[in-house]
Amino acid sequence: MAPTRRLLVLGAGAAFMPPFASAQSRSPLPGGGSVAVPSPYRTKPDYPTYADRADGVLVAYRNWRSTMSGHPECDGMIAVGLSERFQSLERFASTGRAALSIQWSDADRIPGQAWDGNEKRYAAERREGDGGPELIQQLAVHRVGFFGVYDEPAHMFAVQHASGLNIAVWLYNKHGGTSGGRKLASRIASSFER
Repeated sequence: MAPTRRLLVLGAGAAFMPPFASAQSRSPLPGGGSVAVPSPYRTKPDYPTYADRADGVLVAYRNWRSTMSGHPECDGMIAVGLSERFQSLERFASTGRAALSIQWSDADRIPGQAWDGNEKRYAAERREGDGGPELIQQLAVHRVGFFGVYDEPAHMFAVQHASGLNIAVWLYNKHGGTSGGRKLASRIASSFER
């Protein structure tokens, strides 16, 4: 078979592979068990992270890197912990939030306000989901682009899953938003092994 045809056949076969089939790594959870962390999220990036700030939580970052200012930044984060180790889903989300980069940790502040100590913040909405109780929060991540600064729409999605895991996902809307967070959480929960 000609090399070009062989590549076409391989490319067509890749379309039938299940999502994240070869693009995940298994990571241990604090307190026991393990989960598969989907790529492009990494639990051990090359640059030092804030993961140690989130006690009892497995943290994985999407594209964690150093910026020109010297502060680390990322394109999203996943936090996973055993439900039994946290009093509530809200407490878990707050614990996971401690590992966020500077811009992501301030993303719940509604843009366009003066910095006077009385800034309004996006509220987290609690609802019942198919996998368990959910928290959803709108975010706006302040970014510096080539032509200026802008706010990138994003969401935080957290679930206290029936599998016994708390999972929180912070991601840009362009990477899936709430529905993308729900899919990632579902895949992580289904990969859980005690």
